[in-house]
Amino acid sequence: MEFGRIHCVVVATKAGEVVYERYYDRFTELDKAEIRAAFQQATDSINLANDNQDFVGAFREGCFVLIPTMDLVFYALGSGEYDEMALSGVLRVIMISIADVVGKPPTESVFFEKYARIASVIDEVVNEGMLEAVDKELIRKGAKGKGTWE
Repeated sequence: MEFGRIHCVVVATKAGEVVYERYYDRFTELDKAEIRAAFQQATDSINLANDNQDFVGAFREGCFVLIPTMDLVFYALGSGEYDEMALSGVLRVIMISIADVVGKPPTESVFFEKYARIASVIDEVVNEGMLEAVDKELIRKGAKGKGTWE
């Protein structure tokens, strides 16, 4: 029985410039470049005007999901129990959590303005390649650096 995991979360502009990337497995730089290339190839073959629509692709033995929103594209690569549906849910939780914590929908300018806070939000949602927190209050407290017991 394979449990699987989330291998990476990447956020890029619609032009393809990576704004944020987090790998939860040990990938070589060549592997990371191949993952980015697969994401970019998938992005080039779809209509990015379809905001908040899920698109799915395959990479090696895993799958990935991309969701364009405003001027960004959110990607997640996973395997095992983290199939297309699970990855889509993870990305949606990340997008909603960013909007809740930062107070604005995720855009390129918001990412650069609040980068550290957004990175901590993503780390609260996905921890070591597993979905960790989906509760708004837990994510908000974690992003502020407070324990859930406070």
